[in-house]
Amino acid sequence: MDIINSYHDESSKKNLVYMAKPVYGGWVTFTAHLNLKYDYSLYKIGKRTEPNKRNYGYNVHYQNLSIDDLVKKPNLMITALDKHYYEYLSYFPKGTLLVIHDPTELRGKENPILEYIHNFKILTIRETVKKFLKEIYNIDSEFKLHPFYEYPKMNIEPLHYKSVSVSRIDFDKNTDLLLKANLQLDEEKKIQIFGAENRLYVHHKLAQLNFKDYWKGKYLKEYPLLYENKDILQGCKYMIDMSTIKNDGGGTQYTFLEAIYNDCVLILHDEWIDKGTLFIRSKNCLGCSDENDIANILKEDKDYSKLIKESKKILRKHIDVEW
Repeated sequence: MDIINSYHDESSKKNLVYMAKPVYGGWVTFTAHLNLKYDYSLYKIGKRTEPNKRNYGYNVHYQNLSIDDLVKKPNLMITALDKHYYEYLSYFPKGTLLVIHDPTELRGKENPILEYIHNFKILTIRETVKKFLKEIYNIDSEFKLHPFYEYPKMNIEPLHYKSVSVSRIDFDKNTDLLLKANLQLDEEKKIQIFGAENRLYVHHKLAQLNFKDYWKGKYLKEYPLLYENKDILQGCKYMIDMSTIKNDGGGTQYTFLEAIYNDCVLILHDEWIDKGTLFIRSKNCLGCSDENDIANILKEDKDYSKLIKESKKILRKHIDVEW
């Protein structure tokens, strides 16, 4: 295992601040990997400073600090930010690191982030986001790859599902395409769906697509990804993520990296692939535009060992990256 955190002395260690409400998804996972990989301390803003730490998930713990105590910490990095915490932006010292994950975080003509953003050093995790910030807002940022912590692979019984999705169930994840593909597939090849759900999306888009027949619910925030004490990804052939985000794409998300780490074949949306040069169809991933494409891939039984080997080259860069 690559122990990069040994390269950091105490004076250079970042102090991570999670300033958002979501408890599932990429923001949460990103923050956990930073903590696990580099042994960086994690904080949240509370009404008062608490002496004890709380469970964050993924075997990570955080401490609640008052804003006055928090901003006294050196080397602060805000790992995620949403509207519930905008009021604290003015407290942070100039040069504080702020990670922008996707363009939706800046939407709205009077978004308070834009008022204070030039006080921060901005980090982005995909080239498309870096380009968007410069072209639309004239904001300079530094692009850095998602850090990936090589969590121990335990001797846990796999679920033995052939095809899974482990993304959030939401509009930008296009989960409806998976369910429409399931209508064309034999039972053993149907896609099993895991993750936290947007109930509005489920109600309006998935209710008539037998969603509850294939949704297994949320998985625990721990590694390996477990459902009923069985490993979701280990031994799975395909991991399907149909994400599309306006003005974003081309790079990686944690669902992609987790799948590669577990030797799964990545099936991605063509729109995501075409936003960059990292993913190449039939070389390091498979691409789909609709439910028919998905079903056609899953009906076949091809050997993708070379594709999996190529995808490992992508993962290696995320393992070796320094934050």
